[in-house]
Amino acid sequence: MSFFCRKSLLSLFLLLILSACNNNQNGSLKLSGSTMGTTYNITIVGKKSHLNAEQLQGEIEARLATINQEMSTYIDDSEISRFNQYARSDWFPISGEFLAVVQTAIKAHQLSGGAFDPTIYPLVDLWGFAKHIKVSLPSDTDIQIALKQIGLQHLKTRQSPPALSKDIVSLSLDLSAIAKGYGVDALAKLLSNKGFKNYLVEIGGEVYAAGKNANKKPWHIAIEKPDSNHLIQSAKPIQGLYLQDQSVATSGNYRNFYEYAGKRYAHTLDPNTGRPAENTLASVTVIHASNMWADAMATTMMVMGAKQGLAFANKEKLAVFMVIHHEGNYKVITNAYFNNLQKRF
Repeated sequence: MSFFCRKSLLSLFLLLILSACNNNQNGSLKLSGSTMGTTYNITIVGKKSHLNAEQLQGEIEARLATINQEMSTYIDDSEISRFNQYARSDWFPISGEFLAVVQTAIKAHQLSGGAFDPTIYPLVDLWGFAKHIKVSLPSDTDIQIALKQIGLQHLKTRQSPPALSKDIVSLSLDLSAIAKGYGVDALAKLLSNKGFKNYLVEIGGEVYAAGKNANKKPWHIAIEKPDSNHLIQSAKPIQGLYLQDQSVATSGNYRNFYEYAGKRYAHTLDPNTGRPAENTLASVTVIHASNMWADAMATTMMVMGAKQGLAFANKEKLAVFMVIHHEGNYKVITNAYFNNLQKRF
């Protein structure tokens, strides 16, 4: 099991146009497996897609294993777990890759005014969305104690050699809202470096689509309709969209939650209050060149809520598709950047 289980395991799913691609049609190759507490699926289109398929899958698995070993809080000896357990304030050596993801998280934190906070792990654990099974709600005192253990101002980075340090030894990191997106980007880079131009990479619903599909058209996928019964097998589409040389990531509260005394508590936590974010958003989908950035921005807007999140998206020129709870049903909100992007197709 991996640290990505807190997010929706299927925020996007592929339409029939994708399922038509297999190892015996149109020169396409499909590879799949398990990673990060979910699955990955890769479709490669082209006459040379079958060359050394077994070797290619081995390289993909190795790449994902490296990322997990660096950034999974569910692996006790991963870099992030060892940093979280490090009870000293001197420099802790990390890989350059881990540092790059942390620096992107810091950028998201600064841009969002603190809505995105990679030091939120004590709250994640406190509310029962980490390793521990939740049997009761945290007290106000518990929340205040956890809030004193977070804050990006307590984290320092060093470029050369790559390292992190913390001003308070209890500070810990949680990159689950960004590292899965990084995994998608890493696999896309691996495939591009091997000369593939038309492919789709998907990890747990986060997608990067390069070039065109087997029908020589932009990749066609669907945004999932939030479903209160939170069962993957019952997933239904709410909106189709086209992708070409773009990423899409979705964050939502309709799968990872629990109920206590008749009230639902979802996994999106507000670092300002220390409590689950309470707003009308059911899900946020972001289209961007970088899946890591789309991943971070979708989570950011889930914390902000619909009104503030939409204003933020427009300011940052992000293409967004929001689903909000409205009068017992769902309502869709898109912005001009999303609409104009889809008009291209």
